[in-house]
Amino acid sequence: MRAILASISVAGLAALLAAPAHAQRQTSTAQATQESAAPTVMTLSQAWMAALQHDPTYQAAISEREAGQTNRAIGRSGLLPQVSASLGRNKVRGTLDSPTARGDVLREDLDYMSHTNEIRATQPIFDWSRIAEYRQGHARADYSLAVFDTKAADTSERLINRYFQTLLSYENVVLAQSKLQANEKQITAAQRRYDSGEGTVTDVRESRSRRDLTKADLIQAQDALIVARRELQEMIGSSPIALTTLKDAFRTKPLVPGALSDWQSMAMAGNAEIRAAQQGLRISDLEVGRTFGGHLPTLNIVASRRDVSNETLSTRDQDSATNSFGFQVSLPIFSGGLTSAQVSQSRHNRDRAGQELAATRERISVEVTRQYQGVVSGTQRVSALVTAVESTESALKAIEMGYQAGTRSIVDILDAQDQLYRSRLDLVQARLEYVLARLMLSGAVGGLDASVINAVSKTYFGPEKVVLG
Repeated sequence: MRAILASISVAGLAALLAAPAHAQRQTSTAQATQESAAPTVMTLSQAWMAALQHDPTYQAAISEREAGQTNRAIGRSGLLPQVSASLGRNKVRGTLDSPTARGDVLREDLDYMSHTNEIRATQPIFDWSRIAEYRQGHARADYSLAVFDTKAADTSERLINRYFQTLLSYENVVLAQSKLQANEKQITAAQRRYDSGEGTVTDVRESRSRRDLTKADLIQAQDALIVARRELQEMIGSSPIALTTLKDAFRTKPLVPGALSDWQSMAMAGNAEIRAAQQGLRISDLEVGRTFGGHLPTLNIVASRRDVSNETLSTRDQDSATNSFGFQVSLPIFSGGLTSAQVSQSRHNRDRAGQELAATRERISVEVTRQYQGVVSGTQRVSALVTAVESTESALKAIEMGYQAGTRSIVDILDAQDQLYRSRLDLVQARLEYVLARLMLSGAVGGLDASVINAVSKTYFGPEKVVLG
């Protein structure tokens, strides 16, 4: 997740020269505002709701969940009556030789239709394998719900990352444009000093070199913004026109609860991946019982009705109807070792599922710790970077005064500007990483839902916006 934030180039984002990000956003969007008086602004909450309606991966997860719920009916079906009916029609043609009392043979031509109609009902009374399958059906349905929650959380995380990536890409373009403007001013200033005999041609060439590099960074930043918008569009179903961004008056908030142990406990109880692994272990455990049922007898109630006509040669031209009702016991004796092998295999699979559950718990515990530390240390980092930006701004002003006095060179100013851009870039990234860590922490404990996203959107975003064009 943080790799996305770090993917923006430092040189490209180093463009906040003389004004805060919000002031430069206002300048860069003034023309767009005139062209479109009221662009549609999409908040983080609105983008999330749109993703739930349009994201193909999420829609596929919904279908997978609904398919998984049918396992309850599939498992229950084995315990309910099984009714079957058969209808048979046989055409009999041939000859029948019958001896007579005089010792002769009487030949008779046969040409008739035999009818067989039967309906049969079986009700299991005791079948351990089917009982285990019934329980497995519920476990599989619960597993599909946990898997769906996991994929829903993944959808939310992808949407949040793409929303933030779009904001970062936009800031990258704004900063690159600002840096380009600043470099143009430095070229003009260096040329004037050179023309007046106070500067050198080296200063002019150095300013032009920095300007040319910034142009390349601007092209790269614009390409990144196009890709980021397209990735966000793929999830929300439309190309965003304007997005809300972080407030200028950004303030970090304390975590509730504040202890890491509390968040760890919440994750063990609510994380969807852990619940899916628990249901997987439950399914594997029931599979042991299902296969062991192959060693046990089964007891069924069997009822049938059979109507026949012309069934055999001896019952030609006769109709009969038979009703039967009774119990059927089946006792397995020997299956060539198949049942024992299946029981052994299912036990090993159960052990594997148990180890996978333990591994999942450890991985989620590490993730909770990572995101918790991201929030705690993020608060301190944001505060430190605010001070760093103020210090670099003061340093730049001092170097500019030194340049006017002839004690500093144009290279010193350009280096100071780059340092200021890096500081402001780090501050923007730190704020976004802080908000992202809060959201991912909620996701790790299984609580990344509408209430959390709405609260974060209201607390840290807007009313400031960026118009993407």
